[in-house]
Amino acid sequence: FIVLVIAAVSGCSNAVPKSNAESAAASAPVSSDNKALKFFKEKMPESKVITCSEEDITGDGIKDLVVIYQGTDSNNYLAAVISTGDTFKITNVLPAPVKNQKIEFKDIDQKAPMEFMVSGSKGSNFGYAIYRMEDGNLKDVFGSGMDKCCR
Repeated sequence: FIVLVIAAVSGCSNAVPKSNAESAAASAPVSSDNKALKFFKEKMPESKVITCSEEDITGDGIKDLVVIYQGTDSNNYLAAVISTGDTFKITNVLPAPVKNQKIEFKDIDQKAPMEFMVSGSKGSNFGYAIYRMEDGNLKDVFGSGMDKCCR
């Protein structure tokens, strides 16, 4: 219980346990002093971070931050904070699940960039989507049920 409280207070954590090292990459919890997280909070001060996780999703060898957050309109959203090493950029924003949000990184096609899956629910509806960075934006590659668990 104490570890969960510390993780919740310190920043955000990856809610997906590491199940298969070859098919999924699970990152360590993201600390509150993470530079990408600080950048996100500075640019989106009224948004509440629900969960976030780090992985290189651009294929440049530098970890980026995927963030699920509650916007000012009380809807949940997904965005990534892309790191170039010295600067950051927030990607396009997409709808995110209402409850039980999870971020899981998977190298589906065995080539860069790394894909990631976001899943969650709203009431009895469950949905997931697989995303990839293309031309500087998050692109929905495949999904099912996200329209029923977002908003």
